[in-house]
Amino acid sequence: MLTMLFSSHTRVALLRLFFTHPESRYYVRQIARELRRDISGIKRELDNLEKAGLLLSEKVGNLRYYSVNKTAAIYSEVKSIVAKTVGVQAEIYEALAPLGGVRQAWLYSTNSHPPGEGMGAVFLLIVGGVDLAELNEAITRLEDHLGREINYTVFDEGEFQRRRAEADPFLTEVLGGRNVLLIGRDDGI
Repeated sequence: MLTMLFSSHTRVALLRLFFTHPESRYYVRQIARELRRDISGIKRELDNLEKAGLLLSEKVGNLRYYSVNKTAAIYSEVKSIVAKTVGVQAEIYEALAPLGGVRQAWLYSTNSHPPGEGMGAVFLLIVGGVDLAELNEAITRLEDHLGREINYTVFDEGEFQRRRAEADPFLTEVLGGRNVLLIGRDDGI
């Protein structure tokens, strides 16, 4: 979807790299190796993103390092778009959406990072009558693809509703904390 908004695949790859790792900084050859793209195209798009105010650059020795400009007026909006279209949220959605029986899927955070961000494990709450063997296969493929551990909890709809009504501490923490609803609606199912 993001490639439909941005005509440059290199720009999309750069946005994904920088906005899914906002604490990191990269130099041009490092980016070219990581993205497996031509240096001249990367340099052109880095210049465009810097002119747009989304990236900052700093020369250290012979290298110019680029990083996300967290003070950019549209930083949070771009970060959200990247997460939903090409980031961890999008990857998880694409892995879970084809599975039968998933009524809701929540990505949640157990630390100070927004859900799915940072370098640690990813946490999911899945609600519905999903085939657990099929879910395990999808999660294993996703862990391999993302290079991150995924911890997930599955509730059938009845148990989810009961625990929610009883103000279950786990659900209260997940639903009251930092979370993103990836699949379904939050209207009590």
